[in-house]
Amino acid sequence: MTTSYPDIYKHGDYNAICDVCGWKYKASELKRRWDGRMVCENDFELRHSLDKARQLGESLTIPYVAPESTDQFVEVTYAASTVGVQENTIPSGTFDNGL
Repeated sequence: MTTSYPDIYKHGDYNAICDVCGWKYKASELKRRWDGRMVCENDFELRHSLDKARQLGESLTIPYVAPESTDQFVEVTYAASTVGVQENTIPSGTFDNGL
């Protein structure tokens, strides 16, 4: 940490404010950070190396393609389980649900 006396006159230097913490420093003590802000030594950080990393192109092709198979239809025959005429009427009984 630098010892700063921003209110003391220093020839060729001027007072400046850190863009992050807001403390007053001499301009010669501030550094330009990767995002363009002028910051003190405590707030200075290097740009992360993965910020500039680029993703390699992803291959979207399929290595092997099989031809589409044809649809196969199976014929199903149902055997009648009862012989005769089926009843189409509602069975008789009480449907009052105990009222």
